[in-house]
Amino acid sequence: MYLLKWRFDNQLKLSNGFTLIELLLVVALIATIAVMTAPFAGQLYQRVNLETTTSAVVSALHKAQSNSLEGKGNNSWGICLNGSNVRVYLGSCASPTQKEDWGVVSTMTISGLSDTTFSRLRGEPSGALSITVSNLAGSNTITANLAGGIW
Repeated sequence: MYLLKWRFDNQLKLSNGFTLIELLLVVALIATIAVMTAPFAGQLYQRVNLETTTSAVVSALHKAQSNSLEGKGNNSWGICLNGSNVRVYLGSCASPTQKEDWGVVSTMTISGLSDTTFSRLRGEPSGALSITVSNLAGSNTITANLAGGIW
């Protein structure tokens, strides 16, 4: 009886814990899953940057237009691309009296955004705009017509 009890106790002690092979298998599984999901995470990051930057440019256009319509600063407000920033300004783009800059991620490309001001009376832009925001994930187009519609 004592022999059976000793054998049973020793088997229980040996079965506690994980073996090195079990730990290596778990680590290998986690590493495999991480390697398989990395490209999807990169694509998701690019898509999120594209949508965020597009929304920021639309917001900047609306901000410049609403500041002009409100008569803020008693002058017309404008929007321009200043280096890697989208700038809403009062005065001129190069030397504004008031400004608000939106930073653009370095992987993003913005084209078609020229120095544009909005009229104080009706919020119409000084010229029609077709702005393209793009990166590796694709591109979005923002349009501002001469009547002041932005979409």
